[in-house]
Amino acid sequence: MLRLIAILILMGWSLITGFLPARAQGWSHGPLEWQELGKGLYFAQVTVFDDHRGVGFISVVRIDPNYNAFRIFHGNPQTIIAWQEYSGALVLFNASYFRPNDEPCGLIIADGELWGPYNNYAMRGMFVSEPKGISPDLPRATILDLTVTRIQPKNLPWTQGVQSFPLLLDSQGRIRVKKTSLIAPRTVICTDRKGNILVINSPDKYFTLYELARFLKTSEFDIDTALNLDGGSMAQLFIKTSEFSFSSPSFLERQARELIDPRMVLLPTVIGVFPRPK
Repeated sequence: MLRLIAILILMGWSLITGFLPARAQGWSHGPLEWQELGKGLYFAQVTVFDDHRGVGFISVVRIDPNYNAFRIFHGNPQTIIAWQEYSGALVLFNASYFRPNDEPCGLIIADGELWGPYNNYAMRGMFVSEPKGISPDLPRATILDLTVTRIQPKNLPWTQGVQSFPLLLDSQGRIRVKKTSLIAPRTVICTDRKGNILVINSPDKYFTLYELARFLKTSEFDIDTALNLDGGSMAQLFIKTSEFSFSSPSFLERQARELIDPRMVLLPTVIGVFPRPK
C-alpha cells in the first residue's frame, strides 16, 4: 500500500513538473554572467546545485595578469577590511594556513621577502606572481605543482608567492585530493586555460575538498589548475572599487563573528589585486 502511494506521488510530480525527480547527477551551477570591475577584472556570483537542488552560491573573481598585479601582505593579524584600508587593493582574499602563533605553515614570499618554512613537504602547490625583471618565458602569475616542480626558495624568479595544499586539480585534469566527509567554507585560487587567475569563494558549508574538485572540473570556468587555500572562518573575499563593494562572508555575518570571537576573522596573510600602471 505504501509503495503504491509513493508511485502515485511520483506520478503526480511528473504531471506537475513534466519530469520525474532526477537521480543523482552531481554538482553543477547556474548561468555564468561576468560583471566588469575594471580592465581585465571581472566578478560573478553563481548558484550551486547538488543533484539539481540549489544549495548556495559561490563568488568568483577572474583576473587577467596582463592588466592586474598581485601582492602578498603578511604581518600582524587584522580584518580583511583593515587590510584593504592599509593596502588599497581592489580585491583581497585570504592566503594559506598559519600556525597558532600566526606564522605561515608553508613558504610565503611578500615583495621578495621570505616567510615561513622553506621545505614543508605537505605543501602541494604554490601560487607565484610578479617575476623579477621582464622575461617573456615567465608568466606574470601561475600555480606551480610542487610534486613536479622542484623549487629553490631563494632563487625563485617571482617576488610574490604562497604555498598551500592540497592541489585540487592538476594541469592534466586529475583530481588530487581524497574523499572525506569534512565540509567547510572554501577559498580556492585557480588558473584557467587562457592564463587568467580565478579566485573562488564558497561562504557556506556544502563542499568537501573532493566534491569541490569535482565541481570545478565539470564547471564552465575552464580551469587548468586549482589550489586550495585556507578555509573555514578564514575563507574570506573582499572587493572594493569606486563603484562596487562586496564581502564574503557578508558584512552582517562578519560582524556577528567578530562579536562571538574576534580571532575568527583576523588574517595574518592576504593576497591583494591591483591594476597595473598604464
